[in-house]
Amino acid sequence: MPEKTLSRRTFLTAGSVLAALPILHTPLARAVEPRKTVNIQEYNPQDWVASFRRAFDDAQTVVVPAEMVCKNINTGIFIPAGKTLHVVGRLSGNGRGRFVLQDGCQVTGEGGGSLHNITLDVRGSDCVIKGIAMSGFAPVTQIYIGGKKTRIMRNLLIDDITVTQANYAILRQGFHNQVDGARITHCRFSDLQGDAIEWNVAINDRNILISDHVIERINCTNGKINWGIGIGLAGSTYDNSYPEEQTVKNFVVANITGSDCRQLIHVENGKHFVIRNVKSRNITPDFSKKAGIDNATVAIYGCDNFVIDNIDMVNSAGMLIGYGVVKGRYLSIPQNFKLNDIHLDNTHLAWKLRGIQISSGNTTSFVALTNIVMKRATLELHNKPQHLFLRNINVMQTSTIGPALKMHFDLRKDVRGKFMARQDTLLSLVNVRAVNEKGQSSVDIDSIDHQVVNVEEINFRLPEKAR
Repeated sequence: MPEKTLSRRTFLTAGSVLAALPILHTPLARAVEPRKTVNIQEYNPQDWVASFRRAFDDAQTVVVPAEMVCKNINTGIFIPAGKTLHVVGRLSGNGRGRFVLQDGCQVTGEGGGSLHNITLDVRGSDCVIKGIAMSGFAPVTQIYIGGKKTRIMRNLLIDDITVTQANYAILRQGFHNQVDGARITHCRFSDLQGDAIEWNVAINDRNILISDHVIERINCTNGKINWGIGIGLAGSTYDNSYPEEQTVKNFVVANITGSDCRQLIHVENGKHFVIRNVKSRNITPDFSKKAGIDNATVAIYGCDNFVIDNIDMVNSAGMLIGYGVVKGRYLSIPQNFKLNDIHLDNTHLAWKLRGIQISSGNTTSFVALTNIVMKRATLELHNKPQHLFLRNINVMQTSTIGPALKMHFDLRKDVRGKFMARQDTLLSLVNVRAVNEKGQSSVDIDSIDHQVVNVEEINFRLPEKAR
């Protein structure tokens, strides 16, 4: 919708008044100037949609005051560029209503200001959504970022919002347009059917920060496939060459506290990203049982060039770092990544859950695993990159479940073996300890037919041909 402007009639009327005034600061002159702020109570309560449209024409900021409830917002309302909706009271609809943010628009809240069954639809640059509470299962998502129009949306800020009792909280559909610079910070998400943040097919985006969030009770019970993730980011088509134009890239996910969900952080076909400072509790199969998603605190599929650092997991599924798979076809494999400072303690958990399972490969790639401590969990490695480094690994798994360390390098007869490094493979192991509950070595190595160097303080024996 085009930006609101003065009609010719209004323009001529205002012009004639001002022309008759020798001094611009008389009371009459001030009376015809646009107001900075209006209270929505001043408008017709029988038609809030029309009232909001008129209020935005009249002022820079439209305020919904405390204890005010504006009902039946059931269609789209475009906020003119540069204007603000400030909510202290409450707005509600049936799920078809939305406020569309154009360039420079803001939706802010305070004192419990809330929206129920209303979507905020971001379509411009320099938009701000801050301090608002949102809820309602009628719309698919509370905040939508995207649309089918080709555009660049710069400098988006979503900060200090609370979303509860809803489907998706924030949904980005990025195939047609670009977000350049987004900060999603200090939010609280709870009791959702869909994802807290879904950054989907975001192949054009860059400079994305998702940080300082609390995520609780994400549980898809409505049978929707692939719903029920804490934070998910995805590129487009899998390709083992990882072309920049097909990946979600240049983002940071940091300072996340999550509990009571099936999968906390998820990246598909990503490149050049960092996940750090994550705390998880109770990430188990109890949640989103029919959604068809893996159980993991961090799930990475077909990604290249990334870092995962400082992850603290208790009574939770650990990490899955694996192939990009479409209809049973293994299309790409993770490469060039580092895991550091990873802690997982499942000592008091009844479930038999994944520890860390990694598939990695390709002749020009490396994988570094450093400072990992896991209790009642397994570190499992498949395939082999050209360079594999393990430093300061301490893993304990109970003998009734299986080995603490599994290294399955010989997949040459497996379709997945096409991603294996064929020669000049370097395996470096320093201070690696893998034991059962009695402190006995607990290792399963199916094949090592490559060079092993820099082996120190390992409490299991390597096959003779690998020593």
